[in-house]
Amino acid sequence: MKDKIRYISLVAVFIIFIFSITITNLLLKYDETGSFVSNKEYFEIRFSNVRVNYDIDTKIMVNNEDNSLHFELSNLNDYIEEKEFYIDVTNIGNKNAYVSNMYLTNIDTNENEDKIDIYTSINNGDTILGGEQKILIVRVKYNSKESKDKKYYNFNLNYNYDKVSLWLLLGFLI
Repeated sequence: MKDKIRYISLVAVFIIFIFSITITNLLLKYDETGSFVSNKEYFEIRFSNVRVNYDIDTKIMVNNEDNSLHFELSNLNDYIEEKEFYIDVTNIGNKNAYVSNMYLTNIDTNENEDKIDIYTSINNGDTILGGEQKILIVRVKYNSKESKDKKYYNFNLNYNYDKVSLWLLLGFLI
């Protein structure tokens, strides 16, 4: 009977010893090295790094969830001479994307909209390659004489994107 107890005790100690060495080896010596390659193809467009080269009272807010930029131009007299804004647009994915729709929304102004010209350097049909960064230039010009009243113009610049497909490329070639 004593031999059976010694045998069971010896086996139990051996199992605990092996288990302890295994756990210690996994916890202390496990290094995550190497690289990961994803086969998932996707595009994701991000706005960042808004730059204004003028001392004017303007607010520009970036909303990457809605792919939109909100501009608050509080004094249109500042825009009698054309002003430019620069925004970095980056496709952080690995799939090419094209602008399927670019449009203005939520226009709020106390001036005739025909007197304000807005130019954008990235427009419908433009392609942003996977991993590419482009600079979006937004130019604003107020086509009027200086006004004594404080005129303002607020708007959202929205972008919709779609993946570049073979059919889209063939459409451009035809």
